[in-house]
Amino acid sequence: MLTKDELCIQKEKPNIKDISLELYKEFSEEILFNQIFVYYFTNGTTMRIEFREWRIYHMLAIQHINGKIGKDRFFSAIENGLTLSDFTINDSIKNRYKIYKERITMFLCMYSALKEANVFYLPSGKVQNTKNAKADYIVFSEIGSKGMNIGLMKSGEVFVPMTILISKPSNKMVYLEDAIPMEVERLEIINIPIKEKEQDSEQ
Repeated sequence: MLTKDELCIQKEKPNIKDISLELYKEFSEEILFNQIFVYYFTNGTTMRIEFREWRIYHMLAIQHINGKIGKDRFFSAIENGLTLSDFTINDSIKNRYKIYKERITMFLCMYSALKEANVFYLPSGKVQNTKNAKADYIVFSEIGSKGMNIGLMKSGEVFVPMTILISKPSNKMVYLEDAIPMEVERLEIINIPIKEKEQDSEQ
């Protein structure tokens, strides 16, 4: 089983047996929620990225696998014993889990993908070649032979990762049609004290 610190440098999609929902929860609470990614673009604009629990829920496609698990109760469900094996309890859930299993494992590469800083702007706010996926920006990374596309949407003054789309080796850029590449001058990763983060969430 990988550790949460190893998730900060992971660039290869793992085997599902090497991850767990508990690991993802710890990684989110101890690292992702306490860091801000700030991209400074050469055109003078900036983009500030922060993570939210209910968006982690969406990135892992939990709503598609078992919608009975509420988006604001995902982490508490993990605390109460929810594991990946619970997504195999019946054929219906198991079949949906099978569809999104690769997306769940690809989440492991989130941190490394953001550090690579391949950013694309979507003027239309819609992701091409999807039914209804929306995003303001996509951070793209090649993971093995496939493409990892992290969709970002604006929430207040920040942008929040909200979905992961995996593109096939034969057409890695399929979700980036009409997207505008953003040239990143530098990336700053800011650590936020946990107490300060808690105060922000209470406001």
